[in-house]
Amino acid sequence: MDQSLLRPPNFKPRPWPWPWGHKSIVLDVEENQKQQVNSWLDADLSDDEADSDYVPSSPRSGNSNYSDVLETASSDSDASGSDINDSELAQIQADALTGWRASPTGSLGALDAQAALEQRIEILVKAEEDAAASYDPNQVVSLITQFYELMVTMGHWPEGSIRYPPHTDPPVNEELATELGYPPAVISVMHKLPYPNPSINTWHDDEHAIFDETRLADYTQESYLREGRLPPPYMYIDDCPPIDAWLLPLVIPKRYGWHCMLDTKIGVIRAYSVDSVSEWTTEWVRHGRVEFGSEKWEHASRTEYRRATIIPAARYFEELIYAYYSLARLPLVRGNANDPLDSNVKDEDKEQQEILLSLYTKYGWPHNWQRAEFLAEWGTKTKEISEKWREIRSSIPNEDSELFE
Repeated sequence: MDQSLLRPPNFKPRPWPWPWGHKSIVLDVEENQKQQVNSWLDADLSDDEADSDYVPSSPRSGNSNYSDVLETASSDSDASGSDINDSELAQIQADALTGWRASPTGSLGALDAQAALEQRIEILVKAEEDAAASYDPNQVVSLITQFYELMVTMGHWPEGSIRYPPHTDPPVNEELATELGYPPAVISVMHKLPYPNPSINTWHDDEHAIFDETRLADYTQESYLREGRLPPPYMYIDDCPPIDAWLLPLVIPKRYGWHCMLDTKIGVIRAYSVDSVSEWTTEWVRHGRVEFGSEKWEHASRTEYRRATIIPAARYFEELIYAYYSLARLPLVRGNANDPLDSNVKDEDKEQQEILLSLYTKYGWPHNWQRAEFLAEWGTKTKEISEKWREIRSSIPNEDSELFE
């Protein structure tokens, strides 16, 4: 594994849904710009450059453009007395937050917010262009391979769980893939990808899952080739067209799983939960406002992958590798309970997390790693934990047992 990927200086653990889902790439760009500005402000200035009268403005969190608009609207209201009532102020604030006019009269706030939105769309387009220019499918395949190998090294997958290319038994059915509408660039990636052994990638095998409620796509199997053109939940929507042909789903979700699609046209990952694509991102709003329940909303729900947040594909898998290598996310536990800082997990899951972390330390992760000894003790500990909580559940009244499910 490329050691430079394991602790990159600009990566840091983030709250759920990271590392599977990411915020808008526009926010990342803005954060980087702020860091560059702060770096410049923090630099040592000569006497001629220094400004002794400079007073820094108070820090703000969130969307500074929209915050400015809201504060302006509020201060204007205070200054002008009663000529803007609470209802009108609410409309102005709604204009500022959405960039769409909430009343026939409109507002300066709406115009300012619209200008901010247009600026963010420009940032998004530039980010897409940069991602496309740097996209190297071989690099992405290499990172996916390294991530799978990390899952084996850390004990999440058994040894021998990865099938490497060239795939011959079975091969990728190129004729069927072409018939289904996959373009050559996508089929080329299918041939290059590693795939997990089917024995650890079944519908009912949560033990080896990485994405919660989700299977890894295996394009040497006909079923995945077909599902990849219309993955759940789109296959269950009446008259839903296949997804864009240049998108390659790297996973196939269950009812509450995840999407992770490689956009081979611009070299990004579109990753999002089956039941939630955020409507408050630049990626969504750039396509225009959509009223819930309208005909446009129905169309948008069938093509929501076009509105999902994006991240350069290489960066996505670099962060996934970092998350596990650094133990910011834990293998060997349930996919929705693998954040050791999550205070909302069940007590049984928390106990597993604590023991798992202690065992990784005890057996020398990562530099003096004793995998076999680690797995032997982990197997013993998990049996003890399961038995302990089985006894706890059996000792409580039936009406309270759901608290432990």
